[in-house]
Amino acid sequence: MRVISGLKVCLLLLSSFQGFAQTGVPAKTDAEIAQEDRQAAALVEQQNLVAALPLYEDLYHQRPNSNLYREQLALCRLAKTATLPPEEAAKMRDSVRTLLQEAQASGDNSGLLQILLEKLGPSAAPNPTPPAPKSPAEETLAKAEKAFASGDLAGSLVLYKQAAQEDPKMYEAPLFAGDAEYKLKNYDEAGVWYAKAIAINTNRETAYRYWGDVLMHKGDQKQAQSKFTDAVIAEPYTRAPWIGLQQWANAIHAKLVFPPITLPARPVPDEKGNVNVSIDASTLGSPTSGAWLVYQMNPTLWHKTEFHKHYPQEKVYRHSLAEEAEGLRSVIAVIREQKIPEDKLDATLKTLVALDKDGMLECWILLNQADAGIAQDYAAYRSTHRELLHAYMDKYLVHF
Repeated sequence: MRVISGLKVCLLLLSSFQGFAQTGVPAKTDAEIAQEDRQAAALVEQQNLVAALPLYEDLYHQRPNSNLYREQLALCRLAKTATLPPEEAAKMRDSVRTLLQEAQASGDNSGLLQILLEKLGPSAAPNPTPPAPKSPAEETLAKAEKAFASGDLAGSLVLYKQAAQEDPKMYEAPLFAGDAEYKLKNYDEAGVWYAKAIAINTNRETAYRYWGDVLMHKGDQKQAQSKFTDAVIAEPYTRAPWIGLQQWANAIHAKLVFPPITLPARPVPDEKGNVNVSIDASTLGSPTSGAWLVYQMNPTLWHKTEFHKHYPQEKVYRHSLAEEAEGLRSVIAVIREQKIPEDKLDATLKTLVALDKDGMLECWILLNQADAGIAQDYAAYRSTHRELLHAYMDKYLVHF
């Protein structure tokens, strides 16, 4: 669900301070903090994060070193931004970022923290351009968000539906309508709204991930896996979909294990396209050393001629999917030409041969080996190979 909806509130019982807390707030006993924690948790369960905010403000001041309370306070402040004017909302978002960075600096690396930091993005510019006037649908969505953050789920749902009618291309309206349906325990209706959001944009991960959460809650783990996988395929270079898939795997005791492939360091061509190839002395005499030498020499050829043949519209060389796939297939070709026995192949080569046989070599490169250059080829590949990417993840990444 929305990161706000996915909060799991835990009870902390820590040693109380004598006199006053570090902030000057009168210190509370463990019992008082436990009671306040329960009250805040109940409000969060009701989705009334705005009402929970002052409680978490106090809990954070009472226990300023608690990463749990940092995260909870960050979530509530983020919800509060829906009720504030733009300038105040921007300041509060910066305070959320500070809280999360403090938690991260003290060792917190939870999935929720990572998702929130990624969604927040960089701090706003000192003198930002004034926002454009909101459309009627955006105005309605803002009202819906305010109602949702205050715990008025039924009221927010009415407004989300209205926004979806006012702007049929607005992804957030059906997405958040599904979230409200989920909180109201209308799980099938939530799925209907998520499907509408996906129909608007198949290449955004959020609706898939939220739908996966709903299906997990219903106990339909097979379909949940499919939705979390779809989320990764939609946006594989962001953290949130991978965290969602990992949480699903943890819940059902499955494992996400990437194929056991370790490639030699890729030489980087200089401005003239020349490369310095470093050969690992331990591989000398190995029947596969010649295959890897071909792979390491491949960037020279691509830098000088092949890149412009494959990408004639691009003026500057970059590492590409086509180059990496050709380089790895050259390794496989040498192995086959030399008829190297399978028992002489290490795990990397065995896996590369299997991937190539399955037609999934590009899938591995794009999902598990992409750098900034290769990532530029992902959207075009996904547009014609979405089912193959899904099959690759089912076969090579998820293990029961």
